[in-house]
Amino acid sequence: MSYLSFMKKDELWNRLVAKPPKMRLLVMLMCIFCTFNAMFANVLADKTVTIKSENISVKEALNMVKKQTGIHIMYEDATLNNVPLKLTLNKEPLEQALSVICSQAGMRYELVENNYVLILPIDRNAKRRTITGVIKDDMGEPVIGASIVIQGTTFGTVANMDGQFMLSYPENTKNDELMISFIGMQTVKEKIGNRHVFNVKMESEVTNLDEVVVVGYGTSSVKDLTGSVASVGLKQLSQLNTPNVTSMLQNLAAGVQVSQNTGVPGETVRVRVRGATSLTGSNEPLYVIDGVPVEDPSMLDAISPNDIQSMDVLKDASAAAIYGSRAANGVVIVTTKKGVEGSKPTVNFNYNVTTDVQIKNFRILYGDEWRETVRRFAKETLVYDPSNQYALEILEPNSTALGSANTNWFDEVKQTAIRHNADLTVSGGSKVSKYLISLSIFDQQGMVKGGDLSRYNARVSTEMNVLPILRFGINANMSYTDQDNAGTSLFSAQGYRPDMPIYNDNGEFDMSTGQANPVANTYKKNHDNIYRIMGTVYGEVDIWKGFRFRSSLSGNLQFTENNSFSPSFLSTRNEASGSEYHYKYSKTVFDNTLNYNYEFNKNHVLDAVAGISFERGISRSTRMNGQTYPDNDIYTNLGSAASISSWGNGYNASGLFSSFARINYKLMERYLFTFTGRYDGSSMFGSNNRYGFFPSGAIAWRISQEKFMKNLTFINDLKLRASVGTTGTQNLTSFSNRDLYEATSYNNLSAIIHKQVGNRDIRWEKSTQYDLGLDFALFDYRLTGSISGYIKDTKDLIWSFDFPPSATGGSMQMNRNIGALTNRGIEINLVGRVLSTKDWNLDLTLNMSHNKNKVTKLVEEGRAQSAMDVVVQGSYADQVLAVGYPMGAFHGYEYAGIIQDQTRIDELNAYAKSKGQSYYDGNSLKPGHLEIKDLNGDGIINYNDRVIIGNPDPDLFGGLTANLSYKQFSLFANFGYQIGGLKIYNKTLQNLPGQLTGLIDYGLNDRWSDTNKDAKYPALYIGDGVPRLTDHELFNASFFRLQEVRLTYNLPLNKVIKGQLFVSATNLFTLTSYPGTDPATVNSNSNYGGNYETSTYPGFRSFSAGLKINL
Repeated sequence: MSYLSFMKKDELWNRLVAKPPKMRLLVMLMCIFCTFNAMFANVLADKTVTIKSENISVKEALNMVKKQTGIHIMYEDATLNNVPLKLTLNKEPLEQALSVICSQAGMRYELVENNYVLILPIDRNAKRRTITGVIKDDMGEPVIGASIVIQGTTFGTVANMDGQFMLSYPENTKNDELMISFIGMQTVKEKIGNRHVFNVKMESEVTNLDEVVVVGYGTSSVKDLTGSVASVGLKQLSQLNTPNVTSMLQNLAAGVQVSQNTGVPGETVRVRVRGATSLTGSNEPLYVIDGVPVEDPSMLDAISPNDIQSMDVLKDASAAAIYGSRAANGVVIVTTKKGVEGSKPTVNFNYNVTTDVQIKNFRILYGDEWRETVRRFAKETLVYDPSNQYALEILEPNSTALGSANTNWFDEVKQTAIRHNADLTVSGGSKVSKYLISLSIFDQQGMVKGGDLSRYNARVSTEMNVLPILRFGINANMSYTDQDNAGTSLFSAQGYRPDMPIYNDNGEFDMSTGQANPVANTYKKNHDNIYRIMGTVYGEVDIWKGFRFRSSLSGNLQFTENNSFSPSFLSTRNEASGSEYHYKYSKTVFDNTLNYNYEFNKNHVLDAVAGISFERGISRSTRMNGQTYPDNDIYTNLGSAASISSWGNGYNASGLFSSFARINYKLMERYLFTFTGRYDGSSMFGSNNRYGFFPSGAIAWRISQEKFMKNLTFINDLKLRASVGTTGTQNLTSFSNRDLYEATSYNNLSAIIHKQVGNRDIRWEKSTQYDLGLDFALFDYRLTGSISGYIKDTKDLIWSFDFPPSATGGSMQMNRNIGALTNRGIEINLVGRVLSTKDWNLDLTLNMSHNKNKVTKLVEEGRAQSAMDVVVQGSYADQVLAVGYPMGAFHGYEYAGIIQDQTRIDELNAYAKSKGQSYYDGNSLKPGHLEIKDLNGDGIINYNDRVIIGNPDPDLFGGLTANLSYKQFSLFANFGYQIGGLKIYNKTLQNLPGQLTGLIDYGLNDRWSDTNKDAKYPALYIGDGVPRLTDHELFNASFFRLQEVRLTYNLPLNKVIKGQLFVSATNLFTLTSYPGTDPATVNSNSNYGGNYETSTYPGFRSFSAGLKINL
């Protein structure tokens, strides 16, 4: 209904006749215009306003509104209040923008028809009412600048630095509803009634399509993305209690698989984005920290997890191609916290203490139980091997084959594992500068004696506005790590004989087994001092309308010192030995970019960036090993050793020159186009293929913006996107394209051998990726999500080919492009706002990912497939590369059951003789042993019978998070799951009484014997060696795990001091049929595979308590 229809007759007469002529003329003209414009629909809801100014007049602000929206604004100059306005409007709806302008100007506005606004003075004589309150977010922080408006009126204000507000308005105002809004937050409406004080809690707008994500050399709103990007913001990251940055993405991003390793203090995790793409090089994503690319994930240890603002994962070629030759494994953009312009100084202090508790899902045999079990298997051995001397000796009445000690090695080497973490941050800002300074201390005791870590981090971030168009800034991260590496592990303690004492009768460490016992090994010294520095100096200048130039110089430095020492009492020769290792790495990055952003004719938005980059990296290393130290106390002086047994050094240098560009074009808010290209030149390649071009293109269609979708009110946003592009990897060492020679000795004479044959034709590994996705927001943004499907084909995979020794007289290698593989998958991400009331809020996030990895070629062009099969697959590894199978496929023997009697052995040997062989599976085959299938039919079991016996990759993996809050309490839960995928569990292989090792209570009573022929596991015979890998040792590694749960209470402190108390637990429970300690761990040192029970720490869970204070 129009403004005029609300007027009474005398009011209309007063406005038209009784007012001065200028006002009468304005109103009459307005009415005439309204008549001619009645044909137009109401377009106010589609108009938005952007004004960012610290000091702007009312008239200038109204003119900007008119220019941006096309709305006719009528006012009388004499009635405008001459007050400066401070406006921060970012695509605000027209009516919201007018409310903010008028509230600050002491004016009010009224709508006349559809395209006209009348600016009027407020009646100061009316009786007024005053309300007050405070606005806070879901973390208890003040929402500075929140807009508070009486719904349907122009009466409003904004929250101050403490989130407080005071609003005065005419008492006869009919509307009785208060509306509170802020960018990135859910709008809150409160009934006023008789209330005078309002304490309002605002929730983050999880589904806000204007949320900004970092996409490499720029940013983009979620609604304008054409690529596949997974974003994890501060709301989720702040709930995590992780010791390092690399593990923060676990279960939180679709398509990203994060796997823990051993639990050793300071270790990094393994991260895979849409599968692995390289045979020999790293499959870790490229990390970009505040714009600086970092290939080594350990450099992230220079940053405290508490300093992370957001993590954005660029998954498809459209998003990642801007990083060209290093983006085939995806890109993780890490954005750290910064100071906020115009905010008062704040101090944040966080402290938490964590204890790690081992999850021991197996029982170790000790004392008489262990001795009786060994004797039992010795008796069973003599049934089919009556002359076994070892078994006979064990069973002799007065035998000394078994010791009398009862040593729990597991308890002797473990210790209470406690972590302390403290962070202190000071930040603030003014109109000309903003700053943030943070300090953190992380101290961790491992679960094994001698395995401890202390890390100290410092960070400085500052930016200064030298001129309105010129800015300078510095980001600096410094870290020092002091780490002691344990000389033993819990698994080695579990496998050591429990009948052996710690000390012998002389009070020395017992060495009767011929090796040092686990307690003695805790006295090994292996100490690291690691210094890391990452810094950036940058400048930005706004050149002209929409043009911004940025130049930055960054440096990464790492210094590592390692000292190791093995005391003399650990050696059977009573000789101490030691080593020193020094490593230095430096990298310099010089980036220059020109950004352009312009909106014209309302329907066209162009956002472009072009730049050049120079990088250079240098590393040096030196290692020396010494023998026979004079004593066990002076172990840090390598010069005191009697001899230097070996030494060596290393040097690597590389350079990268790049030029790149990206163009984003948006048409009518619904058609989106992105074109990206990067041209890289790398010193790692020969002159014939030094340069590579990596292009990509993407389109997106915001279907929900089309007119035919307007009646589908349950669809808030619907976007279809597609992309194709090429990315690459340069998985080579610095001098792989050159001939290398190595100094050695031959017949006691110095010599030089040809170690590597240079290959100047070696090419980049390139991945071409096709992506199709659908993004949606439904039911008033209560359900948002995305579905993506992709195909990533990688070719020219690099492999280091070993020449036969017979042809070279030694060991010689050459890097070649030999292979190809593919990754195909689908990802689903769903976010649901299940509950949202004044006191209760519940958000659920579910992500699901499926990736199928397959090796498609393992030969060079023009060669037969069989020529390279033996080279790549011809090792005795349990996980290999094979055409038609995933990387790391299990390679072993097929199990045909347990041999029940001698008759079956005779049948197998008769079959072998018919094939010209002497024995089917050696001459020591007994009843109770595994029967292996002769798959190649040659009558003998050997390496040629090994085949692919299993797939380590899961069929489905992902995560589920829940965020529940009630008043001052909040509960966060992070679940992870995996469906499918196999893993080796060979604890049964450790049960080898023939070697007199430690025994675990796993399958001991289900072992085959003459009286237990229906057993699940083969017999244990004294003297038997380690059995070969068969599909009998592969187990389903599916699981569902509560990865982390956290309960937080917001302390009811005063307005100045705010605080939180929290308790949390990680790895609280796991539902799985896998019999080992942890189905989710992998050996992160493996480029592919690593799907077996690790050998350092078993699985563990953690319990934490902490405090946060904000001043």
